[in-house]
Amino acid sequence: MQDAIYLILPTEQVAVTLSKAFYSTPSIDTEGFIHACSESQINYVLARFYKDQGPLSLLKVDPNLIKPEVKYEGATNNPELGLFPHIYGQLNTDAIVEVTEI
Repeated sequence: MQDAIYLILPTEQVAVTLSKAFYSTPSIDTEGFIHACSESQINYVLARFYKDQGPLSLLKVDPNLIKPEVKYEGATNNPELGLFPHIYGQLNTDAIVEVTEI
């Protein structure tokens, strides 16, 4: 398996998300993609976008099962963070292979 990518969701939204065939976010309409991260970027994303929010869950996604295109692109001015995976379309939820509460 290519390296997994991850989504972070409020735990209360996980069951509803998994019950649907596709997962979408408002960012598809505004930016054209769903924001995701690699394993090494999880702590950065949590600290930057989810500080003092919770409870949260981490959704592990198998990139080999994702139907829309995934592009790895710069999202910060910090080169140490590397490129972030962006999912260009609604994510087929059968690509979500594991859910862990944070």
